[in-house]
Amino acid sequence: MMHIPEDITMIVLDMDGTIYRKPRMVRHMLRKQWRHLPSLIAERRWRMKQRKALRERRELPSMPVDERWYSQSYLPAMVDIIRKHYTAAEWVRPLIAECKQRGIKVVVLSDYEAVEDKLKALGLETELFDAIVASGDHGTIKPDVRLGTILAEKLHAAISWQHVLFIGDRDDTEGELARALGAQFLKV
Repeated sequence: MMHIPEDITMIVLDMDGTIYRKPRMVRHMLRKQWRHLPSLIAERRWRMKQRKALRERRELPSMPVDERWYSQSYLPAMVDIIRKHYTAAEWVRPLIAECKQRGIKVVVLSDYEAVEDKLKALGLETELFDAIVASGDHGTIKPDVRLGTILAEKLHAAISWQHVLFIGDRDDTEGELARALGAQFLKV
């Protein structure tokens, strides 16, 4: 069981790689989307370019792939792969139960859209979460500090970041965002 410090009032969970581990995701996606290999490669490179632009404080590049393919083929393929091949990490439900018992808000923050569909594919009810946010729905990506404002607006509340714990699998995304906001970070 994961230890939540006493001063925490909100947990921000990363989705992909944290709520569920995603070994072989690339292989599954290639198998399912092989006809769209150029778009898959372009999407992956675009995400790397977005993070680089954030680090260099430049404008984020726009998506180089057909948005219809992305929303109607790529994201549904990802959800289907999750449903067939992955389960929520064993610590997720006990963590959420402890948070609910202690009155701690639980938020999911993902760079990919279709977060609610992915949670359902993992067997997690969306009602378990106080907020579900896809950074892409807001034209950005982690670790953009504007996500702090987006989270506060989604929760309709001011947030004392020193009492927030980000839980994620990447120090350069969730960790960097947590530090920029003055929050705590736990890498899993």
